Order: sequence, then C-alpha cells, then structure tokens
Amino acid sequence: MKTAKSVILLALFLVVGLQVRAQDSYTLSGPQEFKVEGTSTIHDWEMVAKDGLKGSMDATVNGSEIASISSLKISLPVESLKSGKSGMDKNAYESLDKKKNPTILYELTSVDQIDNGKIKAKGKLIIAGSSKEIMMEVNYKVNNGTVAFDGAQDITFADFNIDPPTAMFNTIKTGNELKLSFKAQFQPN
Repeated sequence: MKTAKSVILLALFLVVGLQVRAQDSYTLSGPQEFKVEGTSTIHDWEMVAKDGLKGSMDATVNGSEIASISSLKISLPVESLKSGKSGMDKNAYESLDKKKNPTILYELTSVDQIDNGKIKAKGKLIIAGSSKEIMMEVNYKVNNGTVAFDGAQDITFADFNIDPPTAMFNTIKTGNELKLSFKAQFQPN
C-alpha cells in the first residue's frame, strides 16, 4: 500500500512538474540600439545609445514563443545618447537634468497580450525624474533561447515636464514630439 501511494505521488509530481515551467532570468546583452528622434526649426535630429545599457527580464519561453513575462527593466544612462554633435548633446543633457537624473528607466507594469510575435504591455517610463505609464506594442523573436525585441513609441517632452531644448538664444527650437525606438536583446542567465 505504501509503495502504491509513493508511485501515485511520484507520477502526480512528474505530471505537474512537466506542466509548470518556472520563469527564467534574462539579461540585456548583445547588440542594442535605443534611439530618440525629433525635429527642430532647422532640421530633424536623432540621438542613439548603443552602450552602457542594463536590463533584466523574468520570462517563460517555450520554443520560439514567449508564454509570459513577469518583470522587465531597462536602464539607459542619459550620457549614452549621442547625436554626433557635442553642442546638441550638451543641450539635451541639460534639458534632461542629467546631474539630478543620470538615468532613463523603463519598468514593465503589466502584459495585456502575447500573440504571434507581438506583445502588448504597459510600462512605467521615467525620464528627467518624471514618470509616465505608457502602452506599447512590441515585436519579438526567440532564437536559440535569446529573446530580441523591437518597437517604437511616440512621446512628447511635455509628457515628462521637460522644456524642449533651444540653442542660439532661442532662435533654434526643438519640437515637442519625439519618437523612441529600440532593438533590445535578452539572453538567459
């Protein structure tokens, strides 16, 4: 009788164990690109960050599909954003109040849908000390356990209580609208 109970418990444990898969931890690594695009009274501009980014994710991945994501965080040092023009970079860092807020942060707050290589999720974006919850639709691909995301989001300087940068005694003005775009890759720990 004792052996029969043990066999039944072992079988139940194996069945439940095979159905429940623990979430794995991932780290942001490999090629990354975070870009901010905007306009000014003179020309369109962009700033790109490829270095200094940090991130983590806890997710369940089944083959080439993400089953769930319980957490995702990314931090981006303000100084990692580069335009290729030192004067523009300096003005941007001042507008972002780099001394008080040296990092731009994103933290996932909820996942609404994961389907056909797309994720619809809400997250908290913190720029220059101001926080805003944003809804994003992001594409993803899983290849050999590595999860790659790409997406874009429209925001404004006003969303984060930031005065758009100016130059040349306010004769050159930056537009309020911005487009954030990114390509991020997470690898299992």
